[in-house]
Formats: sequence, C-alpha cells, structure tokens
Amino acid sequence: MPPAGDICRLSAVDLADAIRRRRLSVREVVTAFLDRIDAVNPLVNAIVSLRDRADILREADKTDAHLAHAGHAGPLFGLPIAIKDLAQTKGLRT
Repeated sequence: MPPAGDICRLSAVDLADAIRRRRLSVREVVTAFLDRIDAVNPLVNAIVSLRDRADILREADKTDAHLAHAGHAGPLFGLPIAIKDLAQTKGLRT
C-alpha cells in the first residue's frame, strides 16, 4: 500500500482503478482520507460535520466485501465523498 499521503494525491480515476483492480481496498482509501481530514481540518475547518470513524470504516468494509462478492464495480465505486454542509442529510448536522 502506498503511504496515506500518496493515496490522497491520486485522481478519482486512479483511485477507482486501484480499487477495481484490488491494488487498494476501500478501507485503505477511506482510512487515508480520514487521516488527512484529522491532520488538516483543524486548520481549515472544511469539514464541519463528520460521521463517526468506526461507522465509516464499517461501511468501507461492507463495500470491500461487496466488490469481492460481485467481482465488478461502477466507475465511482468505493470513492470517498464529502457532502456540502448546505445539503440536507439524514443523521448528519448541516
């Protein structure tokens, strides 16, 4: 696995390709981005509301399991996303 900083610098296309080819797991990608958020967000406050890390990682594990079972994935499968805080979301402060 590349260092977390390297994962965060990959394009969405490269990340999705690495996940589909199983060079990176969704859990590895999500962990790298969560670690980056932990490091940078206190300085910039770009993410004002974040789900519980354990819940996010459980979802990543389910996503990895789905890929292992299904054997294929769509073009954005497994990519972490952030929802703009102005959008209404169930169970997340906006």
